[in-house]
Amino acid sequence: MHLGTDATSNLPDQFMSLDNANALSTRFERLADAKDLDKAVLLHQETLKVRPAPHPNRSSALNNLAIALTTQLRQSDQLEDLEEAISLHRKTLELLPVAHPHRSTSLNNLANALSTRFEQLSQREDLDEAISFLQKALILQPAPHPNRSSSLNDLANALTTRFKKLGEQADLDDAILFHRQTLQLRPVPHPNRSTSLDSLANVLSTRFDHLFQKEVLDNAVSLHRDAPELVHVPGHRYQFFNGTAGAVKARFNQSGQLADLDEAISCHREALELRPARHPDRPASLNNLACALQNRFRQLGQRENLDEAIRWHNKSIGAGHPNICHFAANLGRTLIIAYSQSHQSEYLDRSMATYRVAVTCEAAPVFERFQAAKSWALYADYSNHVSALDAYQAAIELLSHLSLNLYSSQHAMTLTSDGLARDAAACAIRSEKYEIAVELLEAGRAAFWSQALQLRTPMMDLQDVAPELGERLRYFLALEQGLPWNVPRHPSDTPQILEEEASSFRRLNNEWLATLEDVRQLDGFQDFLRPIRLSTLQHAAASGPVVIINASQTDCAALILTSTGVQHIPFPDLSFTEATKLVQLTQNAIMEDDRDASLHMSSWVPTEGLVQQMANFWLNHQVSVTSQPDDILRYVLGVLWITVVEPIIRLLELKKSDTPPILRWCPTGPFAFLPVHAAGMYATETTESVFDYVVSSYTPTITSLLNDLPLSTSEFKTMVVIQPDTPDLKRSIDELQKIEDRVPNGHLVKLVRGSVQEVLSHLSETSIAHFACHGTQNMLNPLQSAFLLHDGQLKVSQIMQQSMPNASLAFLSACETATMDNANRPDEVMHLGAALLFAGFRGVITTMWSIADHDAPVIADSFYENLFKECPITTGASSSRPDITQAARALHIAVAKLRSEGASFARWVPFIHFGR
Repeated sequence: MHLGTDATSNLPDQFMSLDNANALSTRFERLADAKDLDKAVLLHQETLKVRPAPHPNRSSALNNLAIALTTQLRQSDQLEDLEEAISLHRKTLELLPVAHPHRSTSLNNLANALSTRFEQLSQREDLDEAISFLQKALILQPAPHPNRSSSLNDLANALTTRFKKLGEQADLDDAILFHRQTLQLRPVPHPNRSTSLDSLANVLSTRFDHLFQKEVLDNAVSLHRDAPELVHVPGHRYQFFNGTAGAVKARFNQSGQLADLDEAISCHREALELRPARHPDRPASLNNLACALQNRFRQLGQRENLDEAIRWHNKSIGAGHPNICHFAANLGRTLIIAYSQSHQSEYLDRSMATYRVAVTCEAAPVFERFQAAKSWALYADYSNHVSALDAYQAAIELLSHLSLNLYSSQHAMTLTSDGLARDAAACAIRSEKYEIAVELLEAGRAAFWSQALQLRTPMMDLQDVAPELGERLRYFLALEQGLPWNVPRHPSDTPQILEEEASSFRRLNNEWLATLEDVRQLDGFQDFLRPIRLSTLQHAAASGPVVIINASQTDCAALILTSTGVQHIPFPDLSFTEATKLVQLTQNAIMEDDRDASLHMSSWVPTEGLVQQMANFWLNHQVSVTSQPDDILRYVLGVLWITVVEPIIRLLELKKSDTPPILRWCPTGPFAFLPVHAAGMYATETTESVFDYVVSSYTPTITSLLNDLPLSTSEFKTMVVIQPDTPDLKRSIDELQKIEDRVPNGHLVKLVRGSVQEVLSHLSETSIAHFACHGTQNMLNPLQSAFLLHDGQLKVSQIMQQSMPNASLAFLSACETATMDNANRPDEVMHLGAALLFAGFRGVITTMWSIADHDAPVIADSFYENLFKECPITTGASSSRPDITQAARALHIAVAKLRSEGASFARWVPFIHFGR
């Protein structure tokens, strides 16, 4: 909005540049010739030069140049223009006192420039400041000020944007209020009344999306219908028809009234008529109409609707558009529907080819491409199409890009990636490509934690080698958290909004890729943030094999990673469904409230058709199956032995031994909830189990077994944190006393009722951290998982921020620190024990479920006795340092002792070791 200025008709020629600049700007708005805009900017710059301070019209010259630069930004994507425009607007505001008649206009202009920068960079402070300036402008524009409606409209739009980002209901309510006030100030025949009707309808649709109030949606539909009647400019009528179509389609989705869907189709046809060939928004109209027709086919089954939808979809991706990924994915889905109806392979091949186009569209948001890749993989795998493995590989690669920001990516992966990596591995296994299966599993189900590891040590190294590049990458990682393209599209987003987002993405993505490429040019950083290759993963098996247990909807199998390759063991007698039933049985058996009571018989239903030889074994040995928890666990452990573990033991040619080797398990899917380490036949006096053959250790990822940094040579310290005032942790005092008897004098730091700050202050010197306290697990953001201390929560994110050069082992003598969310489980291992492993500890002792209070001191006593057996308990023995690589063996011995005392399965099974 231009500020008022002086008359120029009687001034020298150089002052006439202002008139020429304004004329050129006006012509640009009509003809969109960039040369006019460039000339206008130059003339505005000339005008500013001849109006130095304290010229009375310097403020208008500053403002006009700022507006021209902002317009130029929308054409060139040069952020420098926007930064200069904001600076000029701020200078303009400084020249206009509160009482100046043009101050409110200047506030508006600065707010709009800040809003534009927010669209480019998504920095919240820009949006907050823009809203503040618009609120100040409104104060200076009481009714009937001619600019009040514009300020109200801009403020409402800014509040709507903030609502979509932060979800504050108050922002949405205020936006609706201000749009209503704007509408009152724009009665018929106000030229902007139709725009206000449409804006209010859009924000009401947004409210409906969150509150699902039918009357709100009805109001939005009514407003959308009124808007086109008030405008006769084709370009404007298009967006109103589009808005009406979106609202009635939403109402159809709620009520199922076919009349609403038919009206949506009619509006989309009207909108398409207003978008001639080569119009930039025509592909969007083609896509919208095609999707509505496809929806109508699903309702009525009329083949002509489906054929027409395919025709329009084909034209939408042939025309070229920033949203080509979205349009191509829609066509792929429509072709799959056609294939399911006709079973003609032509439709399937075309669908797969179209999905490939969507996935390889690098200009599209990563989240959108990832969703397309997932759909491609799903349909290709289900249809046994030759492109299935290509689709899975593309999806896993895109998933790794999604995980670059540690604080925002896990939620997206929880919602979208469960089972993807496991299904991808199963697809590779069916093709006998076992090495690729391992790589896909590691890249797909370890994206969050692998990035955490790669972003910890390599980023530290990068900071030393190239600090400028390190800071640049940190900037992108912080910026990614707030970018709009990691969330699904909103129905009210206009093609202009989508184009602006796509343009911003292309610019920032190019900068990110260029920076990443610069990093990869450095020695030692060639594979920075790339999925780890098998040749590297094999180093994790240098001291012994790693057994990956994969569970897919199609089949279950083991992949045994060794230093020489990968071996495959199928599980023909155990399906995904049956493994899931084993999880349910286990959870029923160890429910804390019913541990000493019999399970209700309805909970104890042996899985149908599951391992007939197990039933035959019990029958032959005259062992009865009851609903007691121990009998349930005995059954589960027996099934695991016969179907999973025994074939692995036999293939590895392992023998029973008093000093068995360490074997690392990497379970996925339902197997991550099952005690594979305790599998065995316990139905007779002569038992056979995992314990006879190996010392078990778990690993959440193969990557976590790599990059073992050398331990510090500083003095060894064991920190014990106990919370004896917690009702069910009274025995933690006994636990501490047992540890005091086993850990050498002078090496023990005792924090009884330790505070958060006390624990943090000792972490840098700590080698072993023993926590006898409760924990809480945040499945959506594992970095917010925490230990519950008397003065608050000690979060994993706080621990990760500490320098811990000595961190060797964390012993979590707490309840359920290795428990995961069975209802909403992602491929990733997201429990507290794994979080500490990735926080910097080399190994973690933890529990799969709640443990008995009196068992903790027994396990701790035996564990530390064996771990420190080579370390003298004498004062001043500063060289005493246990071998932490034997932590799993020490736990193995401690659990064996507890078993020998007649402890139930529920008591001894939950103790497990993670890491190295």
